[in-house]
Parts: sequence; C-alpha cells; structure tokens
Amino acid sequence: MDTAMDQNIDLGVRAQESSVRAIFAPGERLQMPPYQRSYSWETREANELLGDLIDSVKTGTPHFVGAIVLIHGAESGVLEIVDGQQRLTTLTILLAVLRDLEPDKARAAMLHALIADEARPMLGEGANWRLTLNHMDGPFFRASIQTPGATRNLDKEPGESESQARMVRNAAAFAKRIESMSDDTRRALADVVMNRCALVRVVVGEKDQGFKVFRVLNTRGKEPDAHDIIKTELFQRAKFTDEEASAYAERWSEHEAALGGSAFDDLLRQIRSIYDKSGRGELVSAFPKAVLSKVDPRTFLDEVLPRYVDAYRLITTGEVQDGPNAKIVSDKLNQMRALDQSSWRAPALKFLVERGVADPKAPEFFTRLERQAFIIMLVVTDRDQRNRRFNKVMDAITNDRTLFAKNGPLSVDRSDARKARERMLGRFATFAQRRAMALRLNAALEDGLTIPPESDATVEHVLPRNIHEDSHWLTVWPDPAKRREQCDTLGNFVLLTHKVNQKADRQDYRAKKDVYFNGGGGMDFALTRDLQDQHAWTADVVRKRTEMLVNILCEAWDI
Repeated sequence: MDTAMDQNIDLGVRAQESSVRAIFAPGERLQMPPYQRSYSWETREANELLGDLIDSVKTGTPHFVGAIVLIHGAESGVLEIVDGQQRLTTLTILLAVLRDLEPDKARAAMLHALIADEARPMLGEGANWRLTLNHMDGPFFRASIQTPGATRNLDKEPGESESQARMVRNAAAFAKRIESMSDDTRRALADVVMNRCALVRVVVGEKDQGFKVFRVLNTRGKEPDAHDIIKTELFQRAKFTDEEASAYAERWSEHEAALGGSAFDDLLRQIRSIYDKSGRGELVSAFPKAVLSKVDPRTFLDEVLPRYVDAYRLITTGEVQDGPNAKIVSDKLNQMRALDQSSWRAPALKFLVERGVADPKAPEFFTRLERQAFIIMLVVTDRDQRNRRFNKVMDAITNDRTLFAKNGPLSVDRSDARKARERMLGRFATFAQRRAMALRLNAALEDGLTIPPESDATVEHVLPRNIHEDSHWLTVWPDPAKRREQCDTLGNFVLLTHKVNQKADRQDYRAKKDVYFNGGGGMDFALTRDLQDQHAWTADVVRKRTEMLVNILCEAWDI
C-alpha cells in the first residue's frame, strides 16, 4: 500500500498513500507544534470512525481517512503535523485500547510498537513516542492513553481540561464497543487499523508550503471560526480594494496557519481582554467595540496583529532565543506554561508587545509574573477574581513605579503568602497541579533546571496511590488515613520519564530506588536526586521533605 501512489504534486510537496503501520513506523516522530489546538473530537466523531473501520472488517475493503500534512521539523527525524492531528490522536487512542484488551503479549507488543519504541527516551524529547501532542495535553496523553495498560484505568485520571476529558471519553467508548467482540473480530479490527486504514501522507519541505496545502484542504465547506468573522468585520471597516483584500487575506491566512484556528481565536480573545478588561460579551460581538473602536483596522492588521502573533508564539512555545534576557524569560514562560490556567497570558502578551524581551525590566517582570501566576493558582479559585488580579498587572505595564511597587500588582501580601504556604503543605490531587508544582520545584532546587512542560518528565508517587493487599508498603504505612493524607503531598513526588515511572509503579521503596538510580535516569532530575541517600520512606520522612520543599519554593518566590 505504501507505494501505491507516489508522485510530486508541486515543487517541494510529496504525497504518498500510506497505512497507519507506515505512518507510525520507527525512525520518524510525529509532533504537534505547540501553537496547534488541543484535541477536539467528541465521542460521536470517534464512534463514527470506529464504525467505519468495523464495516471494513465486514466487507474486507480498506477505509480512507483523508490526508495528513506534515513538515520537516528543526530536529532530525521529527515531522510536525500541520493537518491531521485529530485523526492521528484518535487512531492512537484506538490502538492503545486494542493493545490493552489484547491478552496475547506478542500481539499487544506489536500494537504498542505503533505507539512507542522500547528504548528509553531522552530527557525532554520524548524520543520513543510515535505521536507527541502539545504541552497542555502531551503528558496526560502519555500517562493516560499511550502507556501500556493505561486505558484500563481511565476512571483514575479524568483529565483537567475538556480536551483531556475527550480523550478519556473516546477511549472509554472504544473500550465499551471492543470488549464485547470475540478475539477473532477484535484482531481483525486491529489488522484493519494497522494495514487497511488508508491515508495520504503529504510531506512538504517548508512551513509556508505546508500552510498553503493546509488551507487548500481545509477552507472548503468549513464552518467559520470566530477569527473568520472578525476578519470579515476588519476588512469591511478597512474598505479594501479587491487587490488589497487579496493581499491582506493571504497574510491573515498565514497567521491562521501558523497558530492554528483555536489558538488564533484565543489570541484575539487575549487582545480583546487587553483592550477591554470587562470580559463582557462573546468574542465575535465584543471584539469590534473593544478593539476597533480604539485602533484603525488597517493599523491593527499592519502593525498590531503581527506583533501579537509573534508574542503569542513566544508564550505558547517558551522559545526565547536572542538577547541577554532570553534564558530567564524563557524559563519563566516555560514554568507558567505548565499551569492549568492561562490568565497570565494577557499581561505577558502586553509586556512583550509594548516593551519586548530586550527591555531591561523584562527579567524582573517575568520573574514576578511567574510568582504571581503560581500564587494565584494556589490561593484564588474564582476565575473572575483571578482575572481582576491580572488586569491590575496589565494596567501598570508601562508604569514601573506602580508595576514594581512594594504594594503593587506584582507583589504578594502576607495573607496570600500564608495561604500559599498552607496550600503547598497540603494535597495536590489533580494531575495538572501535581505536575506544575513538581516541574517548578525541579527548577528551584540546587543544580535544578527548568523543564519545558512538553517534556517526557512525569510525576512519580514514591508511596504509590494504589497499593496491593500484600504490598510491603502496608507494613511501613499501616494507617490508611496517613496514606491518603500524604500520598499527594509535594514531599512524596519525584520526577521520572514515563517509561521509568511505569517500571517503578507499585514496587517497594528499595526496588524503586534501584529503578531510579541504576540506569533509570533519576539523577537527571533535581527533584529525584535527593532520594539517593534516603534509606527509608516513612510518614515522617514525607512530612519533613514536604516542609523542606515548601521552604525552598517560598525562598525562591521571596514570600
């Protein structure tokens, strides 16, 4: 099948009919650019795909699922997905469910080979994963879908965002339908998925060419997004000639293709909140009044929007490369990117657009903004209150005397400091907050590094969350109340790659340490290294380690 169609469509564009087995073959990694939207398929769409594949089993015919557009990434062997992420993600979920329901170990391993290699991934690169999603969903996708056996425990990690919840719902829907199949039918379905699920693999050498192919494939019969409607409003107000409209439409399409549709909507939402902090009204209806009443549409398109697009890509990738401030600003952006809320984006965007990375105050601003973002996550649960706090930061962006004042919008008062400390001494029961705090601690520790949120680092509970009845842990931790109280505290967390985490799993403490430090990569993470000299893992050890880690963060944040 892989060579049934192999032709040059255009200079630099190559299309090839392919199978899922070939798409997910060793040697190349498919990666979601950080600016692409999150997983959006609902159960209805996932079940329609499964239904089509089941029909293929019955009829013996291939099923065509469309074109996948890829571009060569900066790193060798990496292909960035311009179009097709929803289908590739859903197919990976289906492969994971089929793998986890397959009792034959050899066949299960064959299915897992389309999800990951067995080789240990390099720190931060996720080298063994066939498909890597964006930083918001990637770690959850690995832990809850891609890891062997994960789809049998979907009720334990429901997801912290709607996209993650969709992954769980679709995996559960697949499992419900597939569990009732006979072994022969299920294996026939797996064969269809691997070998008779046809795609057109379009690979282009340059990003611009990839975006053009994306537009050709996606602009016919498409429901308008918010940014499409806002574009129409802008063009009408600008009173473009036909020639001007064509040129501006091309630039707009480049922005859309570079960011992705939902990210472009989010950027316009952030711009709207910068111009009008009330937050009232839907984006489409509120944007003209909030923004276009204050800036000429041509000026917006020529000067304002391009600067915001560039700034948005910085805050969604954390890749600040030039200038003396680059490392600290990049570190702070990556630390905030791990958070499960994004209210910090608007002030970050405004500073980057109005003052820039090279501004002498940029290191101090992003250091304080990062602190404020974490403190607000820890102590403020009301969304409107969070937004009001960040709005005050935006109001003072150009006034250093107010912005950096002792009682200014980037300061932390005694009440917030006390509440933050108390919160950090408690439990972190949600996936996203556990990981954000663990990554932040790793950066705060001696010789620690800021690890981008899309890395392969995952949180390992030294005291397992679920313990077997005959486990040695019950001897050391006989009190179930203490286990519940301390299992999800900071002192019980270390960082490992997914593969090592899976290997450690529910083993006793000595066995875990052996996994961590004898070739397991534990020394790669500052948050894990201190366990090397820790000989036992008791309630007193976890409590004292929690207090130590909280003190380190309080010192790092100067609270």
